[in-house]
Amino acid sequence: MELRQIRSFLSIAETLHFGRTAEMIHLSQPALSLQIRALEDEIGVRLFERNRRKTALTAAGIAFREEATGALLRLDQAVHKAKLAAKGKLGILRIGFISTAGNEIVPTIIRQFRELNAEVEFSLRNILTIDQIQMLEAGSLDIGFFRLPIGEHPGLEVVTVHREPFVLVVPSSHKLAKRKRVHLREASGQDFVMYERTYAPGFHDLIFGMLRDAGIIPNVRQTAGEMPMLISLVDSGMGVAILPASAVKRSVASVVACEIADKIPMSEIGIAVRKGNRAPVVDNFRSLALEKLRHARSVLFANRR
Repeated sequence: MELRQIRSFLSIAETLHFGRTAEMIHLSQPALSLQIRALEDEIGVRLFERNRRKTALTAAGIAFREEATGALLRLDQAVHKAKLAAKGKLGILRIGFISTAGNEIVPTIIRQFRELNAEVEFSLRNILTIDQIQMLEAGSLDIGFFRLPIGEHPGLEVVTVHREPFVLVVPSSHKLAKRKRVHLREASGQDFVMYERTYAPGFHDLIFGMLRDAGIIPNVRQTAGEMPMLISLVDSGMGVAILPASAVKRSVASVVACEIADKIPMSEIGIAVRKGNRAPVVDNFRSLALEKLRHARSVLFANRR
């Protein structure tokens, strides 16, 4: 049974006229009759009753028309979805992100992507950096957003999409709280709360390196794996912290974020995907994210000049 035979049958079932249908589908009437005869032979029943005056559907033809119409519609939908999937406009995206990326970056990109790709579904999870890396490498996560650096991971493609300054976070009652800008050496002798190295070794070592360059050996009183918890620890007076500026932006804790006058690296967020064969929807999302986030960075830079 061929698809063209079913389409021809449905066309005749609509017009009930072999000659008119043959003209509509640009086929000779004898060829059309041969298609229907072959279809009837394969099914084993007559689908049409024909005489010189009219063409009519048999009871078998009526039943076949109902099911064939539905099957053809489902087939057309399958073809449409296959084309969407090939273009990266259909599928499920499993995205991991750190909490600070989840505040603005990820929601904005997803909203923009949905406007162009309404049939894509998302699985969104707040996941620690080290866990995102492992899941990306294992293939259980499609896209990750996390703080850089992450060291050598040859199986991943990582691109920086966001840069922001580090700040020194102190309790509002701290002696440095009234200072807009401070040098790191002014925090010498202070207790520190730090991001737990196990969860993001590269990020942790970056901050330790900044303190080392400032001549500070920090007395680390407590570590944590989430920046909101670190801010709460600062609020409680347990110590001061060096964090990305956005981590404090939405906090209601009684803390102050002091600009750091030293020449230090910026804090970066990267988007990561697994190298090799990827679903088109992953590359589609990644391309849009890079385009939109690079544009946002260029606009921000232009406004600061």
